[in-house]
Amino acid sequence: MHILTYCDEDIGVAAGGSRQVVELVKALALKGHEITVVAPEPQRPRPSVPILTKVQTAFVPVVRWGGLRPVSFLYGSMRILEQLLRTRRPDLLLWFDSPGQMAPLWALRRGTCPVVYFVNGLPLEEVRGVWRHPPFRGLLSYGLRLASRKAKALVSVCPEVLTGLGKLEPIRTKPCVVIRNGADPHIFFPQSHEKSRAELGLSSPGPYIGFVGGFFPWHGLETLIEAMAIVAKSFASVQCLLVGDGPTRKRLEEFVRELRLSAHVHFPGRADFDMVPTWIAAFDVCVVLHRQTRSYPGDSMKLWEYLACGRPVVATAGPGYGETVEELHCGVSVKPDNPDDLARHLLCLLDDRPLRTGMGERGRTAVIRRHTWSARAAQLEQVCYHAIAP
Repeated sequence: MHILTYCDEDIGVAAGGSRQVVELVKALALKGHEITVVAPEPQRPRPSVPILTKVQTAFVPVVRWGGLRPVSFLYGSMRILEQLLRTRRPDLLLWFDSPGQMAPLWALRRGTCPVVYFVNGLPLEEVRGVWRHPPFRGLLSYGLRLASRKAKALVSVCPEVLTGLGKLEPIRTKPCVVIRNGADPHIFFPQSHEKSRAELGLSSPGPYIGFVGGFFPWHGLETLIEAMAIVAKSFASVQCLLVGDGPTRKRLEEFVRELRLSAHVHFPGRADFDMVPTWIAAFDVCVVLHRQTRSYPGDSMKLWEYLACGRPVVATAGPGYGETVEELHCGVSVKPDNPDDLARHLLCLLDDRPLRTGMGERGRTAVIRRHTWSARAAQLEQVCYHAIAP
């Protein structure tokens, strides 16, 4: 198949949305498909996330000032999509949704190219600022409904998004498929604690508890910091490493100082993508929490990467998090927003190295067997074949 892929993600940045697009595109290309990606021109001159040379890219110049970026990408991508649909005649358009980016609808107004629509969020719950005003929210919802009508198939990382979409637009007559995130076990693999810590300059004997990712309200990192006050009473040299950056970092740093935990909780900053596996390898226990800020949980990419690295995971109870680690017997599930329960489970794991090792081995095995990006791309490939069938 020749798959024309549309996304409003900076694929030069190793963030969740762009990583999903890049990993699926790479895996589809490795299966022999011809891929053309239409995306905003990356800010970095050399992308930190590599794209296969066989994947063609059509980067759209954008204005990164004020609110002009989405508008400039909308108009620029309209022209490029229309040209590619006319000259390259792809078999299918794989559209990764972003609120307000309706360029494919314009480009397809006189075309018949089948569409697979990948929706990871609902605009009414995702947008911020001026876009939350009723006229704009109504426009975004209308665009989502039109795109859903145009699509031959709908895909999301979690069923709750598809359920929410179904309340806006009847979709029962279309294939609706859940394709979760995954991990690349060749990049994320078990490494020695000691070697990784030495490479990172970590001198404390530990143990080490860690998180790698963006700092956003839904990650519930305040709960982890509160739990560390309890854990530190039993493990005098325990270290909690919050690797990454984001909107809540300043507040989190202030919270650490308020609780007088600066000797135990540290903020190493944003890590380059190729160093993320090394950071994960330094941890004895990985944490992925979820605070309910939306009606759908999403699907944590970091969870799969922790498991691929052979580390036990402590996750918030619920779909896509605690339910996953319990089902795979590779971690423990904790009560939402409950530092006491989180601390209790962390102490249990830190006290039992064989338990941690067994959980890590089961997690790694589960990823290799069923949860790689190649496996996810195989699911998406079948959706695409169904969409282009007569």
